[in-house]
Amino acid sequence: MIESPEDMQHLANEWGFLPFFADAVPGFSIEENIDSRWWFDDGSEDEEDETSEDTMGAWDWKGRCILEGDLAYGKFFHGKAGYISMQYYPDYVNYRRSRYPLSATEEHVLATLHAAGSLLSGELRRASGFGPRHYARRETNPLIRAAEAGDIRLPREHHKSAGESFETAVTRLQMGGRMLIADFDYRYDKQGHRYGWGIARYATPEDFFGPERLVTERTPEESRRVILSRLRELLPEATEAQLLRILG
Repeated sequence: MIESPEDMQHLANEWGFLPFFADAVPGFSIEENIDSRWWFDDGSEDEEDETSEDTMGAWDWKGRCILEGDLAYGKFFHGKAGYISMQYYPDYVNYRRSRYPLSATEEHVLATLHAAGSLLSGELRRASGFGPRHYARRETNPLIRAAEAGDIRLPREHHKSAGESFETAVTRLQMGGRMLIADFDYRYDKQGHRYGWGIARYATPEDFFGPERLVTERTPEESRRVILSRLRELLPEATEAQLLRILG
């Protein structure tokens, strides 16, 4: 049972693959393995707890786990966020890059990010030439807050842009092993109190981990077999179709 950021780091590294949200395979997520005291699905916090990392819960442990746990974090699981350990992330990158050819939009967003090293979601959007979002009730809609934090991908009807949307490009770049979430930045009021959800800071895997840590001598197909073997070992009750869905 997850009761601390250390527990979350340990489980992600032990399993190798750890989605944040529950999906088709029962028990295969942080959401299903965390003490309910530390799972805040509305992003709310008590005012007196704003500066205490020990009382923030899973949503606020994400950045700490990325930086301290030597883990890759991003929308790796069908547009939803989760962790992959560095034992398997090089194979994930190797395999997924062979499966996700870049569109012109994705090439442009990726080049923009690589030139900067790392950028917040809004900074990357503007630097890539995309206009502002056109969201209704942005501050009160938990789906929109989760999308801004990089946890989920909103359906297309929430976007308003021509061609491939910024959100689609960023999600595909993460699913394709070319981008990840490096950390989260937070807003602070004039009194120095933090408020709102963390805003995703993006980077390329090469800039975040260093290119030498992503090297593998395996072919993409061999990397696919390594990942699938681990998923079969980890999830013996899952169907082959469920495993292939995770594999992507």
